[in-house]
Amino acid sequence: MIDLDEPRRRPPYETMVPLINVVFLLLIFFLLAGTMGPSEPVNVNLPTGTFDDKNTREPAVIYMEKDGFVWLGKNMVPPELSNLLVQGYLKEAGTDRVAVKADLMAPADALLTLMEALRAAGVKEVTIQTEQAP
Repeated sequence: MIDLDEPRRRPPYETMVPLINVVFLLLIFFLLAGTMGPSEPVNVNLPTGTFDDKNTREPAVIYMEKDGFVWLGKNMVPPELSNLLVQGYLKEAGTDRVAVKADLMAPADALLTLMEALRAAGVKEVTIQTEQAP
């Protein structure tokens, strides 16, 4: 009897599907990780302005809503009481720099009351944050 060699088996066809799946999963991961950021605790509409980034230290952030109420950390304070509580908030924050995020429609007298309270508390630098003008 004659032994005939069996034809050699071809190696299985390797697909690129698993590699493509991994690449798309990485793409989705980086898209999601790159666009997520901490959300603001209070929704305010900022006025527009220019940007000057001279200092890199983080200031304490004080929010003012359009009805004049002031947020010192997680506590909402009426505008007439902000001058009494701002000094304690800044001692707790341990900074002499403040960034004020006031709503575009916030009353000017409430903002001035807050500025007077910040001056009385010994704040060295106050920044009123704005949005970049188009």
